[in-house]
Amino acid sequence: MRLPSILRDTEGVEGYCTCGAKLLPDSQFCHRCGRPLRDDIGVAEAPEPEPGEIPVEAAPAEQPILIQVAPATPAEINFHNGVAVRVGFLAAAIVQLLMTLSAAVAGPIMMPIVLCGGGYYAVFLYRRRTGAGLTVANGARMGWITGVFTFVITTVFFTLGMAALAGSDQLMKAYKESAAGLGLPPDAASQLQKVMNDPATFGLSIVFTLILQFFLLTVLCSLGGALCAKFGQNRKA
Repeated sequence: MRLPSILRDTEGVEGYCTCGAKLLPDSQFCHRCGRPLRDDIGVAEAPEPEPGEIPVEAAPAEQPILIQVAPATPAEINFHNGVAVRVGFLAAAIVQLLMTLSAAVAGPIMMPIVLCGGGYYAVFLYRRRTGAGLTVANGARMGWITGVFTFVITTVFFTLGMAALAGSDQLMKAYKESAAGLGLPPDAASQLQKVMNDPATFGLSIVFTLILQFFLLTVLCSLGGALCAKFGQNRKA
């Protein structure tokens, strides 16, 4: 393709574009065709800092912020824990029922096993309902709560039974039968009669019996809860 004569005449002339347009002074592009007049046009050059000016470096790319979510803290085992209270009361009711049945069938020899089993069952039931594992200490606390409820239920039944038999000779008769079943000496009933005739001694004996019973119930239930937390923690409910 041959260029028009005007373009051929102006192609090699300084101050003219190849398209034939006359270039303006200090122009970088042709105002007619847009042709760049310098080879370095289009390359962005960073401006040189003026004397005394501190160059500003490009800000680094923002790093993603990683938020670590702390694991949920297991609920503390105490009387403010609603699940622990309900589980402990249910286990205590079952323990009281089993103790009553075992006393009628096998005597008091089964009571330690029933109490340990109650603490064990309380920890098992708590873990099944919450899905949380328990340490040995928390298992013992769960068993202790069960023992406290067992003591309260036992004391209520004992008080009601004493009140029902206090006005008749059935109390002494029931004690004689119980003493005979436990293998106590025959004069145990007469000693109890002497204690009941002295209100101060009788009151102290009741307090001592309650303290001993509280200690026995809570310790055995706590032992069962600790055993379940120690050896039953890897079992899936």
